[in-house]
Amino acid sequence: MVDPGSNPSDEPSGKGAYYLVECSDGYRDVIWIRKKFDPSVTPEQLARQAYKLIPIKQPNVLTAPPRGKEGLVGLPHWFYLAKGEWTARSKRLRTGLVWAEATATPQRMTVSTGDGKTITCDGPGTAYDPARSAGEQSSTCSYRYPRPSSSYRVTVTVTWGGTWRGSGGAGGTLPPIARSVTFPIRVVEAQALVTKG
Repeated sequence: MVDPGSNPSDEPSGKGAYYLVECSDGYRDVIWIRKKFDPSVTPEQLARQAYKLIPIKQPNVLTAPPRGKEGLVGLPHWFYLAKGEWTARSKRLRTGLVWAEATATPQRMTVSTGDGKTITCDGPGTAYDPARSAGEQSSTCSYRYPRPSSSYRVTVTVTWGGTWRGSGGAGGTLPPIARSVTFPIRVVEAQALVTKG
Protein backbone atom coordinates (compact mmCIF):
# COMPACT_ATOMS: atom_id res chain seq x y z
CA MET A 1 0.00 0.00 0.00
CA VAL A 2 1.48 3.33 -1.03
CA ASP A 3 1.02 6.34 1.21
CA PRO A 4 -0.50 9.10 -0.96
CA GLY A 5 1.66 11.65 0.84
CA SER A 6 4.90 9.84 0.09
CA ASN A 7 7.24 10.44 -2.81
CA PRO A 8 9.72 7.54 -3.14
CA SER A 9 12.91 8.98 -4.61
CA ASP A 10 14.17 5.83 -6.29
CA GLU A 11 12.30 3.97 -8.97
CA PRO A 12 12.00 0.38 -7.72
CA SER A 13 13.24 -2.43 -9.91
CA GLY A 14 12.50 -6.13 -9.84
CA LYS A 15 9.68 -7.79 -8.00
CA GLY A 16 8.59 -6.48 -4.65
CA ALA A 17 6.05 -4.40 -2.82
CA TYR A 18 5.63 -1.07 -1.09
CA TYR A 19 5.20 -1.18 2.68
CA LEU A 20 3.99 1.58 4.93
CA VAL A 21 6.27 1.96 7.96
CA GLU A 22 4.85 3.57 11.11
CA CYS A 23 7.07 3.93 14.20
CA SER A 24 6.28 4.51 17.85
CA ASP A 25 8.21 7.81 17.72
CA GLY A 26 5.88 9.23 15.05
CA TYR A 27 8.10 8.48 12.05
CA ARG A 28 6.14 7.45 8.95
CA ASP A 29 7.45 6.45 5.53
CA VAL A 30 6.96 4.11 2.61
CA ILE A 31 9.67 1.62 1.72
CA TRP A 32 10.16 -0.74 -1.17
CA ILE A 33 11.09 -4.31 -0.25
CA ARG A 34 12.43 -6.38 -3.08
CA LYS A 35 10.99 -9.83 -3.13
CA LYS A 36 8.39 -11.82 -4.93
CA PHE A 37 5.13 -10.18 -4.01
CA ASP A 38 2.76 -12.61 -2.39
CA PRO A 39 -0.78 -11.30 -2.04
CA SER A 40 -1.34 -13.91 0.66
CA VAL A 41 1.36 -12.46 2.94
CA THR A 42 0.60 -13.19 6.59
CA PRO A 43 0.71 -10.81 9.55
CA GLU A 44 3.56 -12.85 11.06
CA GLN A 45 5.66 -12.42 7.91
CA LEU A 46 5.09 -8.68 8.05
CA ALA A 47 5.90 -8.67 11.76
CA ARG A 48 9.24 -10.39 11.25
CA GLN A 49 10.14 -7.87 8.55
CA ALA A 50 9.11 -4.96 10.79
CA TYR A 51 11.15 -6.40 13.66
CA LYS A 52 14.29 -6.29 11.53
CA LEU A 53 13.67 -2.60 10.84
CA ILE A 54 13.56 -1.51 14.49
CA PRO A 55 16.73 0.56 15.11
CA ILE A 56 18.40 -0.94 18.18
CA LYS A 57 21.92 0.37 18.67
CA GLN A 58 24.72 -0.38 21.11
CA PRO A 59 23.72 0.61 24.65
CA ASN A 60 24.86 4.01 25.90
CA VAL A 61 26.37 2.96 29.23
CA LEU A 62 27.38 5.39 31.98
CA THR A 63 29.44 4.53 35.04
CA ALA A 64 30.29 5.94 38.45
CA PRO A 65 33.12 6.71 38.78
CA PRO A 66 32.83 8.07 35.22
CA ARG A 67 34.75 6.37 32.45
CA GLY A 68 38.30 7.68 32.37
CA LYS A 69 38.33 8.08 36.16
CA GLU A 70 39.79 5.49 38.51
CA GLY A 71 37.62 3.26 40.65
CA LEU A 72 38.67 1.96 44.04
CA VAL A 73 39.10 -1.63 45.17
CA GLY A 74 36.23 -2.70 47.45
CA LEU A 75 33.92 0.21 46.56
CA PRO A 76 30.93 -0.28 44.22
CA HIS A 77 31.47 0.56 40.55
CA TRP A 78 28.08 1.65 39.15
CA PHE A 79 26.76 0.74 35.69
CA TYR A 80 23.63 2.36 34.26
CA LEU A 81 22.09 3.34 30.94
CA ALA A 82 21.58 6.88 29.69
CA LYS A 83 18.12 8.36 30.02
CA GLY A 84 15.72 7.08 27.35
CA GLU A 85 17.68 3.90 26.61
CA TRP A 86 15.35 1.56 28.49
CA THR A 87 12.29 2.17 26.31
CA ALA A 88 10.26 -0.17 24.12
CA ARG A 89 10.41 0.50 20.38
CA SER A 90 7.94 -0.50 17.67
CA LYS A 91 7.51 -0.60 13.91
CA ARG A 92 4.41 -1.31 11.87
CA LEU A 93 4.09 -2.56 8.29
CA ARG A 94 0.97 -2.76 6.15
CA THR A 95 0.23 -4.18 2.74
CA GLY A 96 -3.34 -4.10 1.53
CA LEU A 97 -5.61 -5.10 4.39
CA VAL A 98 -2.86 -7.03 6.18
CA TRP A 99 -0.85 -5.25 8.89
CA ALA A 100 1.48 -6.13 11.72
CA GLU A 101 3.34 -4.26 14.46
CA ALA A 102 6.52 -5.58 16.06
CA THR A 103 7.78 -4.33 19.43
CA ALA A 104 11.20 -4.76 21.03
CA THR A 105 11.28 -4.31 24.82
CA PRO A 106 14.48 -4.21 26.94
CA GLN A 107 14.49 -7.10 29.41
CA ARG A 108 17.86 -7.28 31.15
CA MET A 109 21.34 -5.81 31.26
CA THR A 110 24.34 -8.10 31.70
CA VAL A 111 27.76 -6.81 32.76
CA SER A 112 30.88 -8.88 32.16
CA THR A 113 33.18 -7.16 34.64
CA GLY A 114 36.48 -8.01 32.98
CA ASP A 115 37.80 -10.15 35.84
CA GLY A 116 35.85 -13.30 35.00
CA LYS A 117 32.61 -12.33 36.76
CA THR A 118 29.19 -11.56 35.27
CA ILE A 119 26.31 -9.71 36.90
CA THR A 120 22.75 -9.54 35.58
CA CYS A 121 20.56 -6.50 36.24
CA ASP A 122 16.79 -6.56 35.70
CA GLY A 123 16.67 -2.91 34.69
CA PRO A 124 18.81 -0.05 33.35
CA GLY A 125 20.64 0.52 36.64
CA THR A 126 20.32 3.55 38.90
CA ALA A 127 21.78 6.86 37.72
CA TYR A 128 24.42 8.31 40.04
CA ASP A 129 23.65 11.83 41.25
CA PRO A 130 26.87 13.79 41.91
CA ALA A 131 24.85 16.39 43.81
CA ARG A 132 24.06 13.87 46.57
CA SER A 133 26.47 12.16 48.92
CA ALA A 134 27.45 8.54 48.27
CA GLY A 135 25.79 7.48 51.53
CA GLU A 136 22.42 8.78 50.31
CA GLN A 137 22.45 6.64 47.17
CA SER A 138 22.47 2.98 46.26
CA SER A 139 22.96 1.20 42.94
CA THR A 140 20.78 -1.51 41.41
CA CYS A 141 23.62 -2.58 39.10
CA SER A 142 27.13 -2.41 40.54
CA TYR A 143 30.23 -4.50 41.22
CA ARG A 144 33.00 -4.33 43.81
CA TYR A 145 36.39 -5.15 42.30
CA PRO A 146 38.52 -7.18 44.73
CA ARG A 147 41.83 -6.41 43.02
CA PRO A 148 43.37 -3.42 41.24
CA SER A 149 44.00 -3.43 37.50
CA SER A 150 44.65 -0.88 34.79
CA SER A 151 43.21 -3.08 32.03
CA TYR A 152 39.75 -4.38 32.95
CA ARG A 153 37.68 -4.77 29.77
CA VAL A 154 34.00 -4.44 30.62
CA THR A 155 31.26 -5.63 28.26
CA VAL A 156 27.68 -4.50 28.85
CA THR A 157 24.93 -6.33 26.96
CA VAL A 158 21.27 -5.33 26.79
CA THR A 159 18.84 -8.06 25.72
CA TRP A 160 15.55 -7.12 24.08
CA GLY A 161 12.49 -9.35 23.86
CA GLY A 162 10.22 -9.25 20.83
CA THR A 163 6.45 -9.42 20.49
CA TRP A 164 4.07 -8.75 17.64
CA ARG A 165 0.41 -8.24 16.89
CA GLY A 166 -1.41 -8.01 13.60
CA SER A 167 -4.62 -8.02 11.64
CA GLY A 168 -7.16 -10.67 12.44
CA GLY A 169 -6.17 -10.73 16.10
CA ALA A 170 -2.89 -12.53 15.38
CA GLY A 171 0.15 -12.13 17.61
CA GLY A 172 3.07 -13.87 19.23
CA THR A 173 6.71 -13.61 20.28
CA LEU A 174 9.88 -12.94 18.29
CA PRO A 175 13.51 -13.98 18.91
CA PRO A 176 15.47 -11.86 21.41
CA ILE A 177 17.94 -9.20 20.22
CA ALA A 178 21.20 -8.50 22.06
CA ARG A 179 23.41 -5.42 21.68
CA SER A 180 26.77 -4.96 23.45
CA VAL A 181 29.43 -2.35 24.07
CA THR A 182 32.94 -2.91 25.49
CA PHE A 183 35.12 -0.32 27.24
CA PRO A 184 38.12 -0.22 29.61
CA ILE A 185 38.09 0.77 33.26
CA ARG A 186 40.88 1.14 35.78
CA VAL A 187 40.66 0.18 39.43
CA VAL A 188 43.29 1.16 42.02
CA GLU A 189 43.86 0.60 45.72
CA ALA A 190 43.31 3.46 48.11
CA GLN A 191 46.57 4.57 49.70
CA ALA A 192 46.54 5.12 53.43
CA LEU A 193 48.36 8.16 54.75
CA VAL A 194 50.24 7.50 58.00
CA THR A 195 51.43 10.48 60.03
CA LYS A 196 53.39 10.70 63.25
CA GLY A 197 51.75 12.55 66.04
